[in-house]
Amino acid sequence: MRQSRTLATALIALVSVLSVAAVPAWCQPAAQPGSQPPAVSASAAVLMDAATGTVLCDKSMHQRRAMASTTKIMTALVALESANLKDTVVVGEDAMKVESPGFDFTLGERLVLDDLLTALMLKSSNAAAIAIADHVAGSVPAFAEKMNQRAHSLGLDDTHFVNPHGLSAPDHYSSAYDLAVITCEAMGFGRFRALVSEKTAEIERPDLNAKETIANHNKLLWRADYVDGVKTGWVRDSGHCLVASGTRNGWQLIAVVLDSPDAYRDALALLDYGFATYRLQVLAQQGDAVGRARVWFGNPGSVPAVSQQMLAQVTGPGLPSAGKLQVTTKRLTAPVAQGRVVGEAQVLVDGKPVAASQLVAGEKVRRSPLVVGAEWALRAVGLLLVAAVGIRTGAKLVKVRRRRRRSFSPQGNGVDTGGPRPG
Repeated sequence: MRQSRTLATALIALVSVLSVAAVPAWCQPAAQPGSQPPAVSASAAVLMDAATGTVLCDKSMHQRRAMASTTKIMTALVALESANLKDTVVVGEDAMKVESPGFDFTLGERLVLDDLLTALMLKSSNAAAIAIADHVAGSVPAFAEKMNQRAHSLGLDDTHFVNPHGLSAPDHYSSAYDLAVITCEAMGFGRFRALVSEKTAEIERPDLNAKETIANHNKLLWRADYVDGVKTGWVRDSGHCLVASGTRNGWQLIAVVLDSPDAYRDALALLDYGFATYRLQVLAQQGDAVGRARVWFGNPGSVPAVSQQMLAQVTGPGLPSAGKLQVTTKRLTAPVAQGRVVGEAQVLVDGKPVAASQLVAGEKVRRSPLVVGAEWALRAVGLLLVAAVGIRTGAKLVKVRRRRRRSFSPQGNGVDTGGPRPG
């Protein structure tokens, strides 16, 4: 009897523990609680505004974790920054040795880099990752160092790469927050953004005289029309990982979930929550003239001050109230070249800057015709003065020479007698 009671107690305790573990934890909002954020089953998660990097909600977003093939986002970013999409890449022996299900290359096969990136991001090819690394840096360790340098340049403290594909390795990790930042940076490349939004794509394989159509592993693209990326990942150590992008009315959000029993549900819940709860206030688009800078002696007398980047702010629960745009311009003197830095624009929230952009001249400014005419007149007057001084000086020299000739005397007394000169 005691044994049966003990067994029953143990079973009840086990069920209780499992029930608690199965309840998803709430994703915490950015600051003070406002609208109830979604519950997510992932071990770590973050929802970030792509334009400003503002975190809208998170769960253990700085926790270092294995991130599987979401590693390939950084691989693509480094490749896009370091090489030409039309480069020919040769698949070497190292690429043939790595486990790469779903897409097979042949040793020595030649492909353009753009097609390898397609295989990398859509089919999650590990062999493509190795081939790209060898082409860009000469070896996997050298490429991993470039990845780490790029992470450092972004100010990321919870990321370290050992390889370009994401297969399990000691000291290979990232965090939900860091992956979101890397994704925001990669999305700045039009080719990356277009690539990760494609449901299917075609790869040219000239050595095989063939074209191959592949489907994107990211099935979230089929679940919501506004989803436009980015990358899935799974290894035993990481669990299911997903970096997702959604764009509505030009506003893009990035959701990252790591070690999730239902990565698609978690990511979609985060994106839906962000679009329903927050708003993007755009104070200046990239390329907008936000003011005019005065140009002394210019024609015209001012020049459009154009923002180099978008200046925006996310507003909503837990975030600061709407800010304002402050424009400061330099004192300029004509001529002014188009593209010259003429000032700075800042987004001020409660009097403190939260974002800034350089302002450049939207057009060139020549000197005013009046100024040019005045300069020519001054030059002419100057030349006349020089000529007058020269003439006057020349006349004096002539007079001096004449006096000297008249005063010449053979006796040395300076008097010319008119008599015969010594033979």
